Amino acid sequence: MPEKKLSLVDELARTILAPALKKRLFFGPYIPFQRYLGCYEIAFETGAVLGHRFRDTMPSFARLFSTPGREEELIGAMRELARDKLTEAHDTDSFIGLAMFSEENRIKTNWQQSGATPKQIEYMAKTLKMKPDQAHKNLWTAVSTGIGFGSKFPELTEKLWAGAYEQHIPRDKWEHMRRVGVVNGAEIPGPYSIAKREQELQFCR
Repeated sequence: MPEKKLSLVDELARTILAPALKKRLFFGPYIPFQRYLGCYEIAFETGAVLGHRFRDTMPSFARLFSTPGREEELIGAMRELARDKLTEAHDTDSFIGLAMFSEENRIKTNWQQSGATPKQIEYMAKTLKMKPDQAHKNLWTAVSTGIGFGSKFPELTEKLWAGAYEQHIPRDKWEHMRRVGVVNGAEIPGPYSIAKREQELQFCR
């Protein structure tokens, strides 16, 4: 039987997750919680860039990840997720606030509602080993929401990208982003435009 072809969203989620997985001798692989949050950020930003890039041709672009004939329905669902994400994040002025911090707050709120104390929540955030299947599912949602966001709010996407990558990044912010895996390398690069990132994702044409 031929291997089932992955959708674009599924493939992106798996590609982002793979480098972050840790192996154990007698147990299955896992992803540290803080590293997971960095992957979530990358997934959302990647989706937002793609949504921005293909905002005027979304039905055609959606063929790469939609059931045939349901492209418009899926686009609408993705944009609804994006609207909800923006509403939940209130007055955030950054991608990190919209994605990584929002996801961290969501998970910690779930722990709190389950009865965990502040000290227990702090401990879990430092030691939690997430299962790959759950992390992949969440990253799939992050990419999908990002696509909806970039296509629904292109001007805001440009503004948030410019704030994150087209100006000087303070060393402490860069180090934090590097620790969670959002960026690589010890040196802070120069301005990095959204147009350049879109060019790097030309495989999605």
